[in-house]
Amino acid sequence: MRALSLSASLSVCASLFLMGCGGESTPAPAPDATPEAAPEAPPAPEAAPEVPEVDWATLDDAGKKKHLMALGKVIYETGGKGGLACVTCHQADGKGTPGAFPPLVGQKEHMGDCAKHAGIVLNGLTGEIVVDGVKYNGVMVPMKDLLDDLSIAAVMTFERNSWGNDYGDCMPETVAEVRKLAE
Repeated sequence: MRALSLSASLSVCASLFLMGCGGESTPAPAPDATPEAAPEAPPAPEAAPEVPEVDWATLDDAGKKKHLMALGKVIYETGGKGGLACVTCHQADGKGTPGAFPPLVGQKEHMGDCAKHAGIVLNGLTGEIVVDGVKYNGVMVPMKDLLDDLSIAAVMTFERNSWGNDYGDCMPETVAEVRKLAE
């Protein structure tokens, strides 16, 4: 090991002394014992509300509509158990995304006939369409492999009876018939 010269050694010692590392010195203050409050974690996302299972065969027409509307709202907003949330493209108010995804409000031409509406939801839609004089050229993902007939009937009933629409209900049996035709 190489020895330091006397002047270099003195210089190092003087520097240490001046920095408070040598001899008597005032100790550095202790860190604040109070820990800083950790930032609050964001709240966990709310789980999609569960719609109770029902025995479809025992419901009257009013009970069926009530169940379809409740289930349809959940599917529209969350995608339900396997689908894609319609709200992502068509928005919470059903007015769509300008230039990309058409509105559902006031679209009797596309939604007024339950079988036609079911065909769009089951098979999706690609290519240019004109809705209310506006061209749209987005892609709607087919739901036929993602949602069952009851779920599709429910989301359609919700869309057909929300935002001022009054196009009636769609039953799972109609969706099943349209599904068979597409096979």
